[in-house]
Amino acid sequence: MTTAFSPLAALETEAFNPIDRHLASLLVRLSGKECPALGLAAALVSRQLADGHSCIRLDAFSNGATISGPPSQEWEKLLLDTSVVGRPGEEKPLILDQAGRLYLHRYWRYEQDIAQDLLARIEMDPLALDLPTLAAGLGRLFPATPAEINWQKVAAFAAVRQRFSVITGGPGTGKTWTIARVLALLLEQPGAENLRVKLAAPTGKAAARLQESLTQSLDQLTCSDAVKAQLQAKDLTTTIHRLLGPIPNSARFRHGPENPLPVNVLVVDEASMVSLSLMARLLAALKKEDVRLILVGDKDQLPPVDPGSVLGDLCRAAAINQFSPAFHQAYQECGGEKLPGVEVARNSELADTAVQLLVNHRSGEAVALHTLSTAVNAGGSAEVVAFVPSAGAGGTPVAWQPLPQRRDLKQALREAVCAYYRPVLQAASPQAALQALGRFRILCAVREGPYGAVGLNRTVEEILAEELPGLTEQMRFGSYTGKPLMVTANNYVLKLFNGDTGVFWTCEGAPQAVHFPDESGTIRAIARERLPVHETAYAMTVHKSQGSEFEHVILVLPEKPGPVLTRELLYTGLTRARKSVRILGDESVVRAAVETQAQRFSGLTDALCSAALVVRQVGAL
Repeated sequence: MTTAFSPLAALETEAFNPIDRHLASLLVRLSGKECPALGLAAALVSRQLADGHSCIRLDAFSNGATISGPPSQEWEKLLLDTSVVGRPGEEKPLILDQAGRLYLHRYWRYEQDIAQDLLARIEMDPLALDLPTLAAGLGRLFPATPAEINWQKVAAFAAVRQRFSVITGGPGTGKTWTIARVLALLLEQPGAENLRVKLAAPTGKAAARLQESLTQSLDQLTCSDAVKAQLQAKDLTTTIHRLLGPIPNSARFRHGPENPLPVNVLVVDEASMVSLSLMARLLAALKKEDVRLILVGDKDQLPPVDPGSVLGDLCRAAAINQFSPAFHQAYQECGGEKLPGVEVARNSELADTAVQLLVNHRSGEAVALHTLSTAVNAGGSAEVVAFVPSAGAGGTPVAWQPLPQRRDLKQALREAVCAYYRPVLQAASPQAALQALGRFRILCAVREGPYGAVGLNRTVEEILAEELPGLTEQMRFGSYTGKPLMVTANNYVLKLFNGDTGVFWTCEGAPQAVHFPDESGTIRAIARERLPVHETAYAMTVHKSQGSEFEHVILVLPEKPGPVLTRELLYTGLTRARKSVRILGDESVVRAAVETQAQRFSGLTDALCSAALVVRQVGAL
């Protein structure tokens, strides 16, 4: 018996926007039959994509409280009876898999392509290495650490040995430090003078920070000057988009299966920010023969804004810090030590691929930040609240205070705004302004409202106008010297991408321009009138802050808990700070955030595991 539900009424709710309704109407029309269940499912797929999900689970919306569809088995039958819904492998606009996940065909294809590509890399034999040279390099670059496993050394060995590897870990665990040594080990191999190496990050600011961190790591490298020179090459670091070569006025890239990237080693930093579609395109452009791919990032950070959670899905599928007997033996022979106490993974095709760095190497104020972020990650709301002292304690690297009333918000922010943003506006050059801007940022969970990015930017400008005579007159024209601006849309012609942040600058006799740092560490000016869509950047959402670090952070939480406020968002906001963080939020909101985990509907983890199972079964025949 069919359960009564009203998909047409559901489509009229505020949960759906015109694009969702348009897709629903189009697919129903293409199907050639009136099927309200199809319209509702299509609208849900569209809406979930906007929320970052690559698919929907029908059972999550069967007989729901807000948006209600029929029972999932009945729903599946209704959908498969139409001409626009098919099973995996069929060329239909919507794909319904055996687990009840419904996709737009493109996103199902992305997941399958990623899973098949990565497993193909894993199945290939390791690349040839000069083992005595590698053993000597490991011993020199990773001093012995008695009584504990040197996870950085294990990660470096895995990355050098294999065609595909993942290095994950929180701030301060030495991911970039380890990557510098991975590259040194590879460049020390015989014949490596022609090795083509690239390091890529999702955004310009992440690429610039990667280059800065790599340069700092070189000072501690015990390797030849020739190797260091190769690691200081001007074009070593780039963004993923620039690496792929965007074609103006097109969604396509110059590099793809027919024109692969000319690289032998590709390191992708901040991989947690890479969306499903971008990862699929990157892998399609990357040859499998004679290529090492290394993904680096924090698996516990927020997933990307766009659909997908590739790094998180990979780490869920992989046997993190578990290794095959062959890996154990090879590491002991080359690294000179055993891996005691590490579980041996015998049946996972994804064994040996993912290494998590577990030791925080930062000191001073960063110890408290690490302790707090670890407690948040563990979901211990009581521990988090007990650990963080009130802001009145003074001088502490972490502190919190109840969310100020709207009328008191300006006063609560005034001291920090004057201390950190006034030097930006009073800087002598764009370079000095950008340097000052990197010291501090206000982060928030949401965009709209008085406690969101838009309202907080307005509040900061009001404070600065009160503190700096003459600024009010400049504000009438929209921009003023030192104003931080963040690009919110990609512009491939200007090579500016969503999240890139610069400062507006004007001086007598020079054109008005916005100055941006690039990955090489230099500054480039873009004429104000050519700037893509942008917004003020004294305050930004935590999502937009990914790939950045600041010495000091104020994290402003909303008035009430909501779906956007999760453990991952709080963790990501806290880990943007290097020295101190102050949380403005009520205790109940902090607790709710710690206790709520972000969920992304995806089938990539299952695709990796099921494809690996097929590989094992075929190999056993």
